[in-house]
Amino acid sequence: MLVRALVLLAICVLAQLVAADSTDPKSLVGTWSSGSGDVLTGQNPDGSSFYNPMKRQFSVPKNAGYSYSFTEDGFFETAQFFYQSNPTDPHCFNATLLWQHGTYNVSGHTLTMNPYKGDGAVQSMGQCLDPPVRLDYYSQVERMSNWTTFVETDVVFFPNAKSMYGLQMYKSNGIPVPKMYLQFRPPQMMPTQSLFKQVIGSP
Repeated sequence: MLVRALVLLAICVLAQLVAADSTDPKSLVGTWSSGSGDVLTGQNPDGSSFYNPMKRQFSVPKNAGYSYSFTEDGFFETAQFFYQSNPTDPHCFNATLLWQHGTYNVSGHTLTMNPYKGDGAVQSMGQCLDPPVRLDYYSQVERMSNWTTFVETDVVFFPNAKSMYGLQMYKSNGIPVPKMYLQFRPPQMMPTQSLFKQVIGSP
């Protein structure tokens, strides 16, 4: 009986691992973040947030990274912080903070995110920019040509974790988005409904 119980347990564990390597839309649900997890969607437990949509204000994280959140009923949110170098002048690197939310749908291996116009924002920062800090509205459809969730057993940024759920997405041009790890399930998100209406000519 003990041997049978152990075999059944091993089968259950194996089934969970196989199921985790999946393109089942339900496996997308949650908040995912790349690297050390400093960039996150929604509002953190301490009240801080990457972006405050009511104040239209970004808070710069300690490290760059990407974060995506998905609900089971078709809403998404993304927070992104990345650097862009200038090959002709290494001192003129730029930093970009980006936030948007909206709805998403999955068709086969394709994941399409449709943002609400008027809610998203992008902030560019750099010593060689004029002005050095600029905030604009942002609304850009994101289309991933492929994606999968899986169990990551080599977790570099979380040495105390033996394994974590991972998400790998590929842009429409085939370029991979940085690998992300599951941080929250259910997801940590701002309100999923549209907050503002886009006003043409507004900063």
